[in-house]
Amino acid sequence: MGDFVGRVDELKYLEAVNAKAPVACAVFGRRHIGKTALVRRFCEGRPFIYISGTPYVPSYNLNQYSKVLSEFIGHEVKIENIVDLFPTIKKACGKRNIIVVLDNYSMIVDCFPEFYSYLKSFLNRDLGSTKITLLVCDVDNSVFGRFYYTLNVKAMSYRDCMGFHPNYTPLQHIKTYSIAGGTPAYQKLFGDDPDESIRTQMFDHLSVLSLEAEGLIKNGASAYPNCSRILAAMSEGAESPRDIAALAEISQSVCSKTLEEMEHMGILIKEVTTGQSRRQVYNIKSNLLKFYYEVIYKHTPTIEFYSASSAYDDALDAMNDYFDRAFKTICMDYVTLRYTYRYAGKIRKKDDSLDSNVDFVVGISENGVGRTIIAKCKLDGEPISLEDFKRSRESGNRTQGINRMYMMFSGCGFTDELVEEAKIDPNIKLVTLEDIFGAW
Repeated sequence: MGDFVGRVDELKYLEAVNAKAPVACAVFGRRHIGKTALVRRFCEGRPFIYISGTPYVPSYNLNQYSKVLSEFIGHEVKIENIVDLFPTIKKACGKRNIIVVLDNYSMIVDCFPEFYSYLKSFLNRDLGSTKITLLVCDVDNSVFGRFYYTLNVKAMSYRDCMGFHPNYTPLQHIKTYSIAGGTPAYQKLFGDDPDESIRTQMFDHLSVLSLEAEGLIKNGASAYPNCSRILAAMSEGAESPRDIAALAEISQSVCSKTLEEMEHMGILIKEVTTGQSRRQVYNIKSNLLKFYYEVIYKHTPTIEFYSASSAYDDALDAMNDYFDRAFKTICMDYVTLRYTYRYAGKIRKKDDSLDSNVDFVVGISENGVGRTIIAKCKLDGEPISLEDFKRSRESGNRTQGINRMYMMFSGCGFTDELVEEAKIDPNIKLVTLEDIFGAW
């Protein structure tokens, strides 16, 4: 399992920013998404100063900054007041191209409320006379003020996450990504056998991932009880604010406000729909939370009173259903990673129910020509048949868009009749697990 995986585009961006020194760049992204690992990789082989905020008393932080600068300069220096930090850094760097990292910025400000003013003054008055590349890192770019250069570190794609487990089979990749998602810290907790990792990391309520799922809500939302109720309601199938509020037994106004907060936190995402319904619906964005509430949450009594092993066995059918739903998301990612696309969403009928014959629709541009992809996905069970394709085509033909392409994604194969049909119809694309997880 590699120590650092992917992030090619992010590293290129930091290279381009560094070439403009003196320069400042805000690097932000949610917890455990890999900001510090990214910056650490970028700093490899270059002179750098790493300053990090910690949730301790100011004197502890000042001692740490003194130690870091003393090691960089080569002799002891003492930072007795936060106002001395930037002058000391500037003197230490001189006219050399040095990367200066301020990590966990909000924690620095928590210890030293005046630090924002010092940073602003340094950026406006002193940075231009140096060759410093200043990287300021935190979970939310709103804490920084205005930065011309910003890097939003997002979740990694399923393709990049394959690098964490190069020996996995496609099915093992699906299981791991459907829980860990594109969060490097979560991916690294999965060992050689993802099934065993799921048993130990999710069904033991004191394991790292299980505690992390609970902490994502408790630590990040101001209205934790409502967030938990909303996620539980969504795990039962509620999608619209009205249905979520009813099932969670909270008022619609409170529900709408909490949904907006959870969307801002990156926990939920508004779904794009096509077809006859235009009703606003929400989905759980975090794979870890989705798995926790759709599977683990419902087996909590068994986990707590009996055993994690018993709960795991009881949840096998629920997990297989969950992996099948997650597979559809990976298939959509397969399309959006390969093509320039305008939208990606699902088809809904007049009654707001999903069309079961089509799993998603994507509007793409292929060689400068607009196309509409109609997709059907099936992870296991009977092979996808010619009749399955015809039903998907019939439903897809009711959607807006022209020049349609029909993508059939399957982990269980295709019938001979469908394979023969695809040979004579170039608009039918049959996609296997090896296509999804193999070389492009």
